[in-house]
Amino acid sequence: MRTLLLGLILLSFGPFSIAYGQTQSFRAGVARIEVQAATPFEALIWYPTQADEVSWQTGPFLVPATHDAQPAAGNFPVVLLSHGGGLTGGSPLLLKELSASLARQGFIVVAPFHGTAGLFVRPFQVQLALAAMLDTPRFAMHADPTRLGMVGFSLGGAVTLKLAGAIQDEAHFAAHCVAHPEDVMSCNNAPSGRRPGAPSPGPLTRERETPLPPHLALKAVVLLDPLAALFPRDGLRAVTMPVLLIRPKQSKLSGEGNADTLALTLPVPPLYQRISGGHFVFADPCTPSQKTASPEVCLDPSDVDRVAVHAGVESMVTKFLAEKLQ
Repeated sequence: MRTLLLGLILLSFGPFSIAYGQTQSFRAGVARIEVQAATPFEALIWYPTQADEVSWQTGPFLVPATHDAQPAAGNFPVVLLSHGGGLTGGSPLLLKELSASLARQGFIVVAPFHGTAGLFVRPFQVQLALAAMLDTPRFAMHADPTRLGMVGFSLGGAVTLKLAGAIQDEAHFAAHCVAHPEDVMSCNNAPSGRRPGAPSPGPLTRERETPLPPHLALKAVVLLDPLAALFPRDGLRAVTMPVLLIRPKQSKLSGEGNADTLALTLPVPPLYQRISGGHFVFADPCTPSQKTASPEVCLDPSDVDRVAVHAGVESMVTKFLAEKLQ
């Protein structure tokens, strides 16, 4: 029955087709700002500009946007972005192509560097990064926070769900990990190197003493192969905004308990799309040196063209957010 229901959800949306008004095309600008917090962190702000686009080199990353360009005239919707975690903590620079694509289509993207912060801290980082962007005059005069959306990848999907109003359940997650020992990516791949829901002294205890962040007034949400096993059906009742859910067919993140289950348990059925590739197909195409250093993140099955997959995902995400945040 579960498989049948999921099939009906997929079939009901069929190939991705959505009314989409034409958006003005810009070039991508990017800035790196400091965010004040108990532990300060940085965030990337991507935004539309009319300046010539000149790639910016930061560390090993060649960023397809002009650093500190003058923002274009206009008033633009805001998209928050929460990157994945993994043992290293992840980075928004792995999603730079998607962020630049959104900026070129008239969105301001706020993407914090989460570092190795756990799930309890990351929603606060997103909230603080949004506030810091709105406190920066050159962005505040162009940002419309009433048209607010969010994109979350992997652990960032759980962050996004929490900010959308979802309530996690530690016992529910523990039961998932017991029932699915093969789901290593969900249960044993947190930035701290432990299960996200496992009791331990130190950072998790301190995180539990932190008050829950207020829900943000998100108008639309995009979930890229999200970690969702933390949330039972009852914990998702408040997530009633439009959701675009995308899952790679060869992902090692279990669909059971995560994307497939989420498609059936969200109170409003999401637009659910399947794409080619593994979990990390959402990360930007890698250079040869990156492929050698991080084969799990960079290498795809022989029949997967990551560049083509990215073009399709960028189109889906842009069209969805353009309609929902208009």
